[in-house]
Amino acid sequence: MTVPTGGTSAPQHCGVCSKSFKTLEAITSHCVATGHQADRCCQQCRRLFRSPQALMQHNDSRHRRRPALTSTKLRPAAHRASGTASSSYTDEFTCRSNIYTRLSTADQSTIYDMLVSACHPQRRLKKERYVLPADLQEESFAARESEWTQIHYLLTPKLQHSLPKRKAAVLDCEMASIQGGQSEAVSICVIDFLTGEVLVNSLVKPRMPIIDWRCNISGVTPAIMSLAVAHNQALDGWEGARVELFRHIDEDTVLVGQSLNCDLQALRVVHGKIVDTAILTAEAVFGREKELRRLWGLSALCEELLDLRIRNGSGVHDRLEDAMAAREVVLWCLRHQVDLNIWATKTRKSFWRNEAQKRARKKKPKRKAVQRPLREGGSGGDSDSDLSADEVLRWEDVVDYETWPKSPPDSD
Repeated sequence: MTVPTGGTSAPQHCGVCSKSFKTLEAITSHCVATGHQADRCCQQCRRLFRSPQALMQHNDSRHRRRPALTSTKLRPAAHRASGTASSSYTDEFTCRSNIYTRLSTADQSTIYDMLVSACHPQRRLKKERYVLPADLQEESFAARESEWTQIHYLLTPKLQHSLPKRKAAVLDCEMASIQGGQSEAVSICVIDFLTGEVLVNSLVKPRMPIIDWRCNISGVTPAIMSLAVAHNQALDGWEGARVELFRHIDEDTVLVGQSLNCDLQALRVVHGKIVDTAILTAEAVFGREKELRRLWGLSALCEELLDLRIRNGSGVHDRLEDAMAAREVVLWCLRHQVDLNIWATKTRKSFWRNEAQKRARKKKPKRKAVQRPLREGGSGGDSDSDLSADEVLRWEDVVDYETWPKSPPDSD
């Protein structure tokens, strides 16, 4: 987006949601309120700049700080050439140089119906360790969960027709480790599944002491968190993150994500309408009613299904990129059933072939080492008599006589 230097009547367009505004003041107010284009918007001065570099110069000179510590922002990609665009897309947008789908208004209704049909049954979610509404009534739930987490679980808000929420949303959280083998959310991203609009994209100030920040995965360091907290750019703990999430979803919202059980447990959220990319693709491989012998990671799914490479090969997660990638995987699975079945068949054969090879290796007999008595002569000095039979390397320990010639050469 280009910000004019002076007054103009030309409409301004938000680079995230593509909404049009008549004045610079209007689009600036929109960006301040929604967090859109935060890499070029000064919240304190309520000013919108031409580029992230311009905002950085402004912050350095005026506020002596860098821009808001948020993740990569979405921006519209160039429109496809005339005659090549599919009727299913109005245009596309990019995140970290990758192109993602923007659905047309007409297609959103169709995709939503397909998404609802893809929601996993409660028995599947139960097997994959999701906390479900029925669990809150079970005594075993309190025994299973640690004392400091189970008492804080909440159901997503009830459906209120007077207060409509998002029909479908994508959730991604990054975690850090705390005591007891638990995880604490240190960042959260929520996007509208149908439109791609970024609803929440923020760091989360941890409530519990962190014993491992997992910086090589989350990309969040203590210094980054401290700076964000100092500038009021982090949500107040998992409860603050959950409040932001509940502003956009209710019990009727379809939640989408990769291994969402971990994200929901970190936020102490109980929800029943789930489409999990890991489950969706594993069921395609093994069957809806079968045991899921393996779950595929998001990076592998993006590469195998979409020929899309995320995380720049570094392994460090970007919460917005992961949310967009999970959305793209689900869209692909919904819209390309034939291709999904082809991938699933190929992957299933490869999986069982590898399993057969593993079993064959385990069944292969191992020759036991020949136990020989120690030489007489006592236990002292530096002679070979100080070594046990297991410690002396012998010819028969390294040669397979079944494949060696009938008369093996003499050993020294």
